[in-house]
Amino acid sequence: MYSKELSERKAVLEAIIGKITRELPDMPPGNLRIQKKGIYTQYFHVTDKEDSHGNFIKADNKELVTKLAQKSYYEKLLREANKEHKAITAYLRGTAGNSPEDVFSGMNEYRKKLIEPLLISDEEYVKRWEEFPYERNPYHPEECTQPTEKGDMVRSKTEARIADMYYALGIPYRYEAAVKLKNGKTKYPDFTLLKLPERIEYYHEHLGIMDDETYRFNNLVKLSEYAESKIFIGKNLILTFDTDYAPLNIKLLRSNLKEIFRKETC
Repeated sequence: MYSKELSERKAVLEAIIGKITRELPDMPPGNLRIQKKGIYTQYFHVTDKEDSHGNFIKADNKELVTKLAQKSYYEKLLREANKEHKAITAYLRGTAGNSPEDVFSGMNEYRKKLIEPLLISDEEYVKRWEEFPYERNPYHPEECTQPTEKGDMVRSKTEARIADMYYALGIPYRYEAAVKLKNGKTKYPDFTLLKLPERIEYYHEHLGIMDDETYRFNNLVKLSEYAESKIFIGKNLILTFDTDYAPLNIKLLRSNLKEIFRKETC
């Protein structure tokens, strides 16, 4: 767990270490001493270990000041970057085998049924989330006539395209799963999504007939009720629209979802 994030962090540190290592030899020798005198700031170039005062740097030699300041920053950054890089390398080397989360995943299904795990992998979490029975929208289930790649049935061709997109991106979803709101009402957002590795749920409402005034009013009320239950647009609620003058842009939606769910492929 987190090995991908740590590997990415290690790569960032290696790039920083490489840049500093290449540039430090070209930096001027010595260090910068800064002294505040009244309303003025004075800069001194310290090159002798036995002379902590250093030589005064004239105002017209700003380039030397900035290079010495950058050098000081580079030296401190290099020390910290090397320390963190060393720690990450040691951790990744020590966890090259199975992680604690993989212990439960490696057991057979019969044994799993007897155990209440303390740690499970993301894959195991998704499996349990998808298999967990949930209350579905009871409103005219016969209207769910459009098949999806995952094998479930949805109400419209557009929803089928959205569902297939989630399936292709590897984003676990439930269709029209019940959500209990703070006001006691039960709503059924079009899609409930699972975000990893945080293991938090997002909701996606596709408002397909916004040209209809009654439909538009009812959904604005629903969005207000969502907000009262801490389901906010831009936080954990995704909204898409479909109108005659602004049809759904599935390509743009896919791009946005890949950003939200950090999907690098598909």
